[in-house]
Amino acid sequence: MLRYTPLGGFNDPFEGRPEITDLNTREEKIEIISTVFPEEAKKIYDQIPEQDKKNLSFQDFVFLTEKLMEANGIDILKETEKAVPAMKDMFHKKFDEHVGTLCLSEVPDSILMWSHYGSSHTGFVIGFNAHHPHFHERRSPDDELRHLRRVLYRDARPSARLSEMDWTDLVLTKSSHWSYEREWRIMRDLADAKSVIPCKPFPVHLFKFPRDAITSIILGARATDETEKSIISILQSNEQYRSTILKRAIPNDSHFLLNIMPT
Repeated sequence: MLRYTPLGGFNDPFEGRPEITDLNTREEKIEIISTVFPEEAKKIYDQIPEQDKKNLSFQDFVFLTEKLMEANGIDILKETEKAVPAMKDMFHKKFDEHVGTLCLSEVPDSILMWSHYGSSHTGFVIGFNAHHPHFHERRSPDDELRHLRRVLYRDARPSARLSEMDWTDLVLTKSSHWSYEREWRIMRDLADAKSVIPCKPFPVHLFKFPRDAITSIILGARATDETEKSIISILQSNEQYRSTILKRAIPNDSHFLLNIMPT
């Protein structure tokens, strides 16, 4: 199984955190308020005793409520603008609760990534077939989940109203400092996880994947014989691993390079 992690759990604090300058345009806010306010007013009006409603129609109740708010200096539009910071925090929290991301890379020989993510070259890398159907399971042309997409690297942080941002701005754009990773991502609904392990600050959500999606296992330059034997034993234990090639990352004798060679 593979872990899909909320963006808030990544090592880069800017992940999934573009600059949200506002939630909506002024016109959109007015439209939302004009829709929501009568609905909320109706809920309050329904709680008024029936005998009192005979002397106060719903239209009069809304009119009086608006006048009362104006008399007390309450501007509904300004009040909604004050809530923007809290709404942004809520948006990020809810996104982290519902969406997990799997990060993959085009480059199996990155010295930095082996150091950061491969336990200082003692671990191993799993090579996947990027064309396997498992990585292309979108349910409709508009589905933002369940299919691989390339990460974009930019010097400028995405900045706009939330209503003007697309999926690329929100989750597929990183600082150009990370461009060496040449990353691809696939996101899934965390509710679809096969197994969930309690953990803080985020639970570990594990998703099954087909064994035949694996093409190779690359041992780190410092991987022990014990690690190699363990992986060989696993590969030999299932027919679906028959085509998986075992390789090793070997430091080049003359350059700052890793040579990926079959064992």
